[in-house]
Amino acid sequence: MATHDSLAGNVLKSVKTGLDSVADGVVPWFYANMPDYYFKTHSTDDQVQHLQTIISGRVTTDSHTVNLVAPDRKTITYIAPKGSEVALLEILQGHVGDSIETARLYSSYDGQLKLCTILLSEQPKAQQDSAEFAEAVNVSIAEGLIREDEREDYVAFLAGANSDYVQKYEPSRAVRHYRTMQELTDSEDTFVSLEQCSTDKESRIAIAMINPPSTGLLLQVTKILNREGLSIRRAYGDLFTLTNGKTFAVLSFYVRYKNDLVLPDSELWHKLTRKLNLVKWFAPHDLERYADEEGWPLKRVMLLQAACEFAHVFLVKDNLWAYTADNVVNVALVRRDEIVKLVEYFEARFDPSRGNRQSMLAELEQMIGTMLDECVEENERRILNIIYGFFRNTLRTNYYLDQIYGLSFRIDSAFMVECSGGCPKEDQPYGVFFFHGPYAQGFHVRYRDMARGGVRVVTTRTQEQFELESNRLYDEVTALARAQHYKNKDIPEGGSKAVMLLGPRGDINLAVYSMINSLLDIILTGEDSPALSSVVDYLGKEEIIYLGPDEHITPEHIEWTIKRARERGYRWPSAFMSSKPKAGINHKEFGVTSLGVMVFADEVLRSMGIAPEQERFTCKITGGPKGDVAGNVMKILHRDYGENARVVAITDGHGAAYDPDGLAWDELFRLIEIQKSIDAFDRTKLTGEGAFVVSADTPENARIRNTLHNKAVADIFIPSGGRPDTINMKNWRDFFDESGTPSARAIVEGANLFISPDARQKIAEKDVLIVHGSSANKTGVICSSYEILGGLVMTEDEFIANKKDYVEGVFEILRKRARDEARLLLRERKKCDNCKPLHEISVELSTEINRVADALYSSFVVDQPDIANDPLLCELLLEYCPAVLVEQYRDRIFTQVPLRHQYSLISAYIASRIVYQEGMGWLNELAHTRDVRQVMRNYRQAEHTVSDYVEALRKATVADVDSIVELMESGGRRLLVMQQLGLV
Repeated sequence: MATHDSLAGNVLKSVKTGLDSVADGVVPWFYANMPDYYFKTHSTDDQVQHLQTIISGRVTTDSHTVNLVAPDRKTITYIAPKGSEVALLEILQGHVGDSIETARLYSSYDGQLKLCTILLSEQPKAQQDSAEFAEAVNVSIAEGLIREDEREDYVAFLAGANSDYVQKYEPSRAVRHYRTMQELTDSEDTFVSLEQCSTDKESRIAIAMINPPSTGLLLQVTKILNREGLSIRRAYGDLFTLTNGKTFAVLSFYVRYKNDLVLPDSELWHKLTRKLNLVKWFAPHDLERYADEEGWPLKRVMLLQAACEFAHVFLVKDNLWAYTADNVVNVALVRRDEIVKLVEYFEARFDPSRGNRQSMLAELEQMIGTMLDECVEENERRILNIIYGFFRNTLRTNYYLDQIYGLSFRIDSAFMVECSGGCPKEDQPYGVFFFHGPYAQGFHVRYRDMARGGVRVVTTRTQEQFELESNRLYDEVTALARAQHYKNKDIPEGGSKAVMLLGPRGDINLAVYSMINSLLDIILTGEDSPALSSVVDYLGKEEIIYLGPDEHITPEHIEWTIKRARERGYRWPSAFMSSKPKAGINHKEFGVTSLGVMVFADEVLRSMGIAPEQERFTCKITGGPKGDVAGNVMKILHRDYGENARVVAITDGHGAAYDPDGLAWDELFRLIEIQKSIDAFDRTKLTGEGAFVVSADTPENARIRNTLHNKAVADIFIPSGGRPDTINMKNWRDFFDESGTPSARAIVEGANLFISPDARQKIAEKDVLIVHGSSANKTGVICSSYEILGGLVMTEDEFIANKKDYVEGVFEILRKRARDEARLLLRERKKCDNCKPLHEISVELSTEINRVADALYSSFVVDQPDIANDPLLCELLLEYCPAVLVEQYRDRIFTQVPLRHQYSLISAYIASRIVYQEGMGWLNELAHTRDVRQVMRNYRQAEHTVSDYVEALRKATVADVDSIVELMESGGRRLLVMQQLGLV
């Protein structure tokens, strides 16, 4: 034991001697070489800890890197030798998926040491009631940096910092951040500035932004500076939470370029500014190797990212393994000669300053054709070919705009059909946009020149889920847009849909801001041209786009979209997106969609021999009390039918409730009022045998919830929420009992796509009446269309002032449109002796109306008739509008609604009106054999003639006048039109 004691003593002496000798050299060096700002922002205890680490870890003597990790693992200090930028990039790359709240990076003056401290989210917030917080504010005011009248705002700003920021408070730096934040208020742009420091020949580059990317920002800026050869002496990054809930990031880099300053008028600074302005909208990617190794600007890397994403979406359907996103990117990295030429082709095609464009393109096309022919490996050739097709068939892009927020491409629809394997002519989209944003990609597809549809964001949690969703992205968008087009048959706007697919590191807000700005980039017009001056235009006409909200689009997004469209000069900003919180018609508040669903349900019940206002009937619903459609369906059921309506089963995302006697209405209304899910239903209110309430918090309860809509027996089923294809080919038989009796005799689809098409067909074949969603829930889109119309005609204040009357007028129209279609569908089914299911008749109806409306619209666009001076067209236009618009703003309807919108409005209105009144087939046949506009005029004249006859009959004393009127109204208009066309 004594021997060990003696040995320990000798070793201790040697260790101390060794450490002392290292300390003798390191400590003086440290204080001579670390930047002054390091000592301002680090306490003596911090300095001692860092020195002990440097000495014991032999960082400078033996080139070791040491990490100091706090117990909560949210504060990490890296101390690395030689201060290389590569070491810094490796450190930041290790945190690419982390949200960094604070970063402090220091290089020693002689370049021998790099000290980097990173604070990960979430850090403790600054405490306003602390002494150090009060001192920080007071000293800033005392030094004249903050005025006394700014105290409250500055306190609010500083309270959004973390406690570390206040502990290491430096007044001039903090106030600089505050002033930058003020400059950026309500802006999605990136603030970039350059200042020369008074000492050390350093330049300070500052980058700041509202709503920064949640990950990777510091890494990306460091990469940009490193690529341009800048030496980073020190750097800081801070994240604040503002009073409006948004975040604000500010990064400051103190740099040298070749041991000198970065000059503001230099080409270097202009290049840096362009790249740093993009950093918010660029996500780290393997294709950055082109920036590192080929010197590409970030925008060009973004272009190649977009092209690879596009190629993956369309090729992966042919071979799931050969064309993964990674494999497509790898081909782009390997086949560099071809990629360089392809990008050169795209840039020659769209560079607005390019002269002799056609000869350059012809030369490049020949070279690319040869290169692709010589590419032996089939998978590589197909990838390169589709990238070439993507570049060749882009008609507009924002690539050459000075300020972009992502990339957008207007693509030739014929190419999109080719990419997706072809389709019938009526299923070919009218227009397609492709978007590339930070960790996001997406499509906007529309089926008519004038179109409207929702924007949805699809979020993913893992890279595997993102890959899976990207595999079907375009097919999903086109299916949704096509379904919307069937639904939009009554309105001027055809169907459209936009879907942005978000990666696991993506941010919903950034994806929305990127997509909206990028769309505006290529639909905004120039002074005398259909596109902005920096947008080379192969389309040649103005495009008018209307949007609506869908999944993950909030009221704040809607308001921002309208505001942004106005700021950027879009000609119809108030109509750019529907469902505005104030000057809009909130679907949930007014029960817009449910109104139409219940009109269809009423007509279906009557066709089944049930008079709902006189006798009891049962209903089952998916969606729950919190849901828009489901909650309002319940309200309308009780309002219109009272206790006759018995809801026996309800399911939603959280649980299920069942009572064969009917769930208690007072309890359902309580849940609707407090916006609670169905699992909060008071079990004491249950009365029927076998009644239950479950929360879907166990596998068994989830199974009960997931099967209740099939098992519960009711007269009618109204799916009003739930995932697409909930009823599918695997489970559709569960809708029937062992004897083959359905659990409901009719289904009215309040929710889109709840039943897969093939399962719908199977259920309908067993005599279940199914009203397709494109019919049953169409009043939601009709209402949004009227909101767009109101926004085009009225100012925001006028809309709000007239909202009550306007909504009442719109609701009258919605009821009529729903009832007209419901009765026609049931009539057509009866006419063919139930030979077709309702959902097939619904699709055929939409197809007929859309086909005739499109033919009318095309004719109007060619001839450009003056609507205001054409009595018949004027009458149709005004008849379509709610009374308040005609009474108060008649002239504006002609002057403020885009002319193409007016043409489309009249076309949709008269086509649907004729078909609803005369039945299916007749108009479609006439439109194929006669001039469709002449048919329209003849029909309108026949309407007036029959109306005059009916009025005269009712004034005369004629026996059985009602029967005569019915005969006249059911066939008189058709007979008169056929006579006028010489067909009888």
